[in-house]
Amino acid sequence: KYQGRRVSWQHALGNCIVRAKFPKISAPRDLVVSLCQALVLLCFNLDEDEPESDSQGLTILDVMTKSGLDDRGEAERVLQSLSLGRDGTRVLLKLDRDGPPGEAAVASPKKPRKTRRSVSNHDVFKFNKSFTSNQRRIRITNVQMKETSEERSKTHEAVSRDRLYLIDATVVRIMKARKTLDHRALMGETMAQLKFPASSADIKKRIESLIEREYMERAEGDRSRYNYLA
Repeated sequence: KYQGRRVSWQHALGNCIVRAKFPKISAPRDLVVSLCQALVLLCFNLDEDEPESDSQGLTILDVMTKSGLDDRGEAERVLQSLSLGRDGTRVLLKLDRDGPPGEAAVASPKKPRKTRRSVSNHDVFKFNKSFTSNQRRIRITNVQMKETSEERSKTHEAVSRDRLYLIDATVVRIMKARKTLDHRALMGETMAQLKFPASSADIKKRIESLIEREYMERAEGDRSRYNYLA
């Protein structure tokens, strides 16, 4: 029935509710997270009778292996959202490490280092046993990927191209219904039907393009009137 169509699941747009128990909270809390966030949280899940085998914590590579996430950038954003988000959402702890576990970390005894945003392969994440919140349901938003200038330019080009098609379709629809119309009336109806702001120059260019492609023509003896060509 729908040949040639392909369904693409956008997992980042879906939500899951993960019920979590924290030592310092008597009642469990519902965490509203994305699918990827839920997969990462399950990596830190322990049964009540299971010993704390994750005392050493998990690195980003460990999380990727256990959760099945193969995109390091996505895994890093998920871990950032769970450990470095706003207050009341940090269900994980991030411990910065500059090298493998065997290396000694160099830290200033006078001033503790601020937790960095970036995630290295040696940084360790642990379940936050000290987490507290008065909210029954906690929504943890994921960190959005920053758009590069090249991607932004491509997006603007795609939007501009789609808008040209919409202007063409609107002008053709109006002319098909009216059969003949003068320039001022066509411009006014087109602007009224468009869902986005369009300049008169853009609409005029699309009218000229439609005339060249023989969707419509100028009326003989009146250059300001257009006729629809079936």
